[in-house]
Amino acid sequence: MDEKPTQIIIKEVSQSYGALSVIFGFIGIFILSPLFSPIALIFGIISITKKDYLAGIIGIIFAIIGALTSPILMALIHMPTVTYIRHGIFMCPL
Repeated sequence: MDEKPTQIIIKEVSQSYGALSVIFGFIGIFILSPLFSPIALIFGIISITKKDYLAGIIGIIFAIIGALTSPILMALIHMPTVTYIRHGIFMCPL
């Protein structure tokens, strides 16, 4: 009788990168976007490589929204924000 030994395979499934990506991305939309949006993007990419597609994509979308709504990040990449210039004086439109 050729009995094969029983093999136990333990596969560790971790979805923490996707959850962290969504959390940091959501926080980055509202506060401290220069800090939280890049972290959310990195965790989102790691999550996608770990085959956690849904949370990774949501985290990346939140990171992009946070980056687009942050005037600090937009200034760092030299994208114009809403500014009204009249006669050399910066005026904020109401």
